[in-house]
Amino acid sequence: MHVTVRLFASYRDIAGSGDLKVHLPDGATLRDLLEAVTAEHPRLRGLRDTMLLAVNHEFAEPSARLRDGDEVALMPPVSGGAGGFIEVQRAAIDVEAVVDSVRREDAGAVVLFLGTVRADPGVRALDYEVYRPMALRKMAEIAEGARKRFGVLEMSIVHRLGRVRVGGDSVAIACSAAHRRAAFEACAWAMDEVKKVVPIWKSEGRARPPADILNR
Repeated sequence: MHVTVRLFASYRDIAGSGDLKVHLPDGATLRDLLEAVTAEHPRLRGLRDTMLLAVNHEFAEPSARLRDGDEVALMPPVSGGAGGFIEVQRAAIDVEAVVDSVRREDAGAVVLFLGTVRADPGVRALDYEVYRPMALRKMAEIAEGARKRFGVLEMSIVHRLGRVRVGGDSVAIACSAAHRRAAFEACAWAMDEVKKVVPIWKSEGRARPPADILNR
């Protein structure tokens, strides 16, 4: 079967073209397609973990089966705007980079919110699971909503994925605005929206009970 691949932004620059034609065996999956494309363009291989995938204009997972004539889009992480950015990542959050991403000369205020893992009895960490394509889309919608609702200039939202130990930052939201009230209100509203509509789940990583408790 033949599949059309569309590449956007930096991916298009790496491949040297925004459109590729790929031949695959019947029953191939999106993962098989990625193997074929990254074999032809090795510089894309290291970007697979953050790549957004869509089949026929709908977000898709690597396990999705393809059909003859499908159009597949390979996209970098969704941008939150000209200055801000949106990301879900396993790496620790670079707080300084998040703040810098929303700075503008016409901003009179920059507000940063950090959600951290607090210590509870027996809890050593939180494990975060995410449905990545939808999470990125919803976070981008929240950032855009903050601009329209509060008139903020830029907003960045970054959430951790995987295990975050007590004291670690699990989410960062930064925004800039002409005045501090709008920046504070937008940041608080955005965090509430993240908790309500972004498909991210957490579970507790508990300390192992002492041996005498295990043996009772």
